[in-house]
Formats: sequence, C-alpha cells, structure tokens
Amino acid sequence: MIKKQSMFYSLIIGLLFLPISSITHSDDNVPKYFNFTFENDVFVGEDNGYTNGFGLTFGKGPFKEFNDDTLPSWQHWLTKDLYISTMPNKQRGVAHMFFQRMQTPDDILTDELIIDDVPYVGLVAWQGTMYAWDSEISDQFSLYLGAVGPAVLGEEAQKFVHSALGSDEPLGWDNQIENELVVKVELQRVWNLYRSSGDGFQFDILGITGAGIGNLESAAKAGVAIRWGRNLSSSFVTFSLQADRQINPLALSPTNDFYVFLGAKGGYVFNDILIDGNTFSDSHSVPLEHVQDQVSAGAVWNIGRYGFVFQLSSNSSKSALIDDREEFGAMSITYRY
Repeated sequence: MIKKQSMFYSLIIGLLFLPISSITHSDDNVPKYFNFTFENDVFVGEDNGYTNGFGLTFGKGPFKEFNDDTLPSWQHWLTKDLYISTMPNKQRGVAHMFFQRMQTPDDILTDELIIDDVPYVGLVAWQGTMYAWDSEISDQFSLYLGAVGPAVLGEEAQKFVHSALGSDEPLGWDNQIENELVVKVELQRVWNLYRSSGDGFQFDILGITGAGIGNLESAAKAGVAIRWGRNLSSSFVTFSLQADRQINPLALSPTNDFYVFLGAKGGYVFNDILIDGNTFSDSHSVPLEHVQDQVSAGAVWNIGRYGFVFQLSSNSSKSALIDDREEFGAMSITYRY
C-alpha cells in the first residue's frame, strides 16, 4: 500500500511539472503574468458543496504563434495542427494554472458516511489554456491533468483553512473518494455580440459556448454576459463566468481601467467525478443532475501592473438528490512583470 501511494505521488508530481519548461522560459519581448486565486464559500456564509480552492496561474502574451518557446515542447507537438494553432490573423497567449479544490457534504461535523449528500473530494490539477483571438472572437483550448483522492491532501488543506478562519473542523474526510488520475480537454469560444461605441465608458454583450470531455468532467454549455466599464475591447479575450480563474487582461492596460459583469450559462453534464465518484473503482457517489446552470456577478479592475477580480457565483446543485444551490465567492490578484 505504501509503495502504491508513493508511485501515485510521483505520477502527480510528474504531471504538474510537465509545463515548467514553458513557464521558466525567458522572452523579454512578451509580457508575462502571475495570478493568485482564492475561492471559498465563507464569502457567502455557507460551508457545503464546493467549499474551498486555491490557484496559481502563470501566463504570457500576446504573441503571434505557438512554438517551442511559448509552449512546452510536448504540448506544442500535440496541438500544432489544431485549429487553435492554425487559424490565421490571430493574436495568441497561454496560461498555466495549478489549482487545488475541495468539496464536502453539508454536514461536516460527523465522521459517518452521508449517503445522500455529495462525497468528500480533493482535487489537484494543472490547466494549460491556449488563447487565439481577434477583435470579435476569442477561442480558448484547455487541457487538464491532475488527480483526486487522499494523495492530493484536500483534507489537510481544508483543515488548515478552517483553522485559520476559525471555522468548524471537518470530520468526514475518511469517506473521501479514492486516488485517481484525471484528464479533461475543453474548448470555449467567446463572441463579441454587441459593444457600444466611444472611448470612455462602454457596455457590451458577450456570447459564451463551450464543451469538454474527460473522466474529470464531460459537458456542453452556453451562456451570455453583460459588462459595463472601460477598455472592454481587449478584456474580453480571457473572459469567463469564473473570471478569477483567468489571467486578468486589464493588467496589460497602461491606464487604470475596470468593468463589472453579470452573466449566466447552462448546459448538460454527462459525467463529473466529484459526483459520480471514482471511474475505475467503487467509492461514495450520488446521482448526477445532468442539467445545470451558473449565475455569476463580479468586478474586474486594474491599477498599474496589478489586476483584481472579486466575484460571487451561484451554481445549481450537481446532485439530483439536493435542491439547494451551491454558492461561493472568489478573489484574485494578477501581476504583470
């Protein structure tokens, strides 16, 4: 058992260090970004479902093409013939996000298995996102590699956060799902459907579509967002209804710009390891609610080299057994260097 656990740790470390060559590559002509994200349901006074998460993102762009200088060599080899690399007349960028997220049932004060609530799950992963955009359309192609289970230290991370915040200690982590490697490929497109004219304050309407497949999650979703602020033409490039998980493009702006947004999306989820449990072994699971939606609102702004995001999100329940919505808040800081 100890040997198997050690091998699993080695696999996780290997997966997360695959993109390091691209992050550490030096190119003084391409702006680079660092982003820190903190998500927690303490922002909305809840402690159930998706409860806590951290993320560190390293990005760079814009540049003209993907190559071995802008991507890890293995990632460039895999994607060099895909649409994201071959579309003409596009600017491009890349971001590498390393994140940990945790999920718990509603009652964290019992060590008994709660069969009619979501499983305890810890997730650690790398998300590599390639961007290609022009003035009207932004395409995002993401690859996720990571793991779930005791080896990713979700229990230890949540207990540390709860201790720091003075919250109750979660007692049910012995019931979490087993160790498993996870993968997902995801495509997303953001359209500029309408933008008011002028150099000052503007508003715009963005269309969002996306689909993904993998044992982490498979889904197809679409939505719309309304924004109001300044410099909207450039900041739609990395827009997402989970804006804190993206490099904030306003950090590139030479002026102090901002925008506020409100958006919603919905779609069909085919599988989700956070609800379905382990793919290749038995573990706690609950019935998946296939039709899901998300509503998000937030503010994004830039001061000098720094960009900030604060947002609140409300997601429909992922489980067919639970009616309550899953709510959490998030904040992030992006630094351009």
